[in-house]
Amino acid sequence: MAAIYARRPAQKSQGPDPGVVQAAMRGSEIRVAGDIQVRSSGRTVGLFASMRRGRLLDVPCGAAEQSRALQRLGFEVVSIDLFPKQSGSGALRIVRADASRSFPLRSATFDYVLSREGIEHLENQAGFVRECARVLRPGGKLVVTTPNVSHLAARLSAFLTGQRNLKRGLVNEVQTLRGRNGSHLYHGHVFLIDYYRMRYILRIAGFERLQVFTDRYSPTSLALAPITPLIKASMRYAAWTAARHNLRKHRSAAPDEVTSEIIRHVTSPALLFGKRMIIVAEKSTGVESPCETADASGASGDLEGGRFSQAS
Repeated sequence: MAAIYARRPAQKSQGPDPGVVQAAMRGSEIRVAGDIQVRSSGRTVGLFASMRRGRLLDVPCGAAEQSRALQRLGFEVVSIDLFPKQSGSGALRIVRADASRSFPLRSATFDYVLSREGIEHLENQAGFVRECARVLRPGGKLVVTTPNVSHLAARLSAFLTGQRNLKRGLVNEVQTLRGRNGSHLYHGHVFLIDYYRMRYILRIAGFERLQVFTDRYSPTSLALAPITPLIKASMRYAAWTAARHNLRKHRSAAPDEVTSEIIRHVTSPALLFGKRMIIVAEKSTGVESPCETADASGASGDLEGGRFSQAS
């Protein structure tokens, strides 16, 4: 058996999508009230607008502005946050809880889970994703948005300074720790996560059908677009050498579809140039998640203890 890519004809390296570069240079960013905007096929579209309405968990929700917006779009929304900030008008169900620990919610009760700019603040990211899988119904969707640390400008920053995002300062115990609530800590952007780790913890938690988007592009990354063919060639070479090594040492290698998906995502305009990584993943309907047995007993309704408030 040859290496993964030995059976495939060599492909000509493709440069960045001209439409992506042109749209970003124009500063085009269309915002539709109440939805998360993503770039798709050169257009800006609402992510939730085309989804069937259902029960949605927003965690962590912060000031719950996104929760209220999705509620206005027709979703039945429950929100979780360690430091909930109630604002706006209209009834909204808010649970005071630590998103890095077990959710005080019953299993398989939501059609969607949204984590908007939250996972980079959490110590136990794998546990968080498992909890998202637990409360989702089979076939339900998880939407995660987080700063993209894989775009070209972030890679250059990591090469020069060892840190991929310098806008919030160097990570330290003075600036990065945002708050305390007893034993609960609220961290800043200390746990920034790249695509590889995000994909890994999603897959082992039972998610499939991953899609990757962004909502806007980094001008600095676009200026580095000429090196895109080198990035793509490097990815193919890395996959080939890894396959050879694993075949020699372990008599196995990652299936073609796994490696192909990773390369396709990592070399996509969304991850090469996007400021934000937006991932949509679907909970598998055929395999039980490792966290399915974590459901506690003795609860009423959706809640399993925890503090519940009705925001208005």
